[in-house]
Amino acid sequence: MRRRLLITLLAVVALGVVAVVVVTSRREPASVAESSTPPPASATTAEPPVAFCPETAESERVRSPSGLDGKTEPRTPSGPHRLAYFVVDDKGMRDLTGTAAQHLPMGTSQQGRIQVVVCEYPKPTNERVGTCDGYERQGKAPVSVTVTGVQYTYKAYDAESERLLDTFVLPGVRVCPRSVTTVDDVPRAVEARSDYTAVIGRLLPHLRI
Repeated sequence: MRRRLLITLLAVVALGVVAVVVVTSRREPASVAESSTPPPASATTAEPPVAFCPETAESERVRSPSGLDGKTEPRTPSGPHRLAYFVVDDKGMRDLTGTAAQHLPMGTSQQGRIQVVVCEYPKPTNERVGTCDGYERQGKAPVSVTVTGVQYTYKAYDAESERLLDTFVLPGVRVCPRSVTTVDDVPRAVEARSDYTAVIGRLLPHLRI
């Protein structure tokens, strides 16, 4: 707390100095320091994964909660059982149900709640399994692209109980893209793709199709 002094000179005489000094003081309010503590941050909740697929092919622990909560129902004695299909790799988890469903038998209904969940886990082998040929380049000769192998592990689950129904491994197949990427004029290799026809064929007993 500081005191401010106010001095008032009342009189000055020629023969001497007679000074009457009145000293007054005034209390100044102490300054209030602004709080440097930020307000507490609001709690944020991470979005659950889109499905309960385990993080790796070797893991037996399904994830909970997941985006499938409330979207499943028990399998019935008769089919077909509706399918949801997910890929788990170093990019995270992606829903490829639409792609896989194109390989279901003609006329198979996918309407309703999910009854079977398939989790796909790709593992590159870097083994050369073939080439894709005839990619044109402006003013240059066509090029071929190496196709490298991928081993795919599949895990099929009962969607409602999250119980493992089946697990199997299949090699990838050569699928040539419409265009390829080059680095320093050298075409980049492409990876073998999941063989959806073989996968669906293996799943038919569980899908009751």
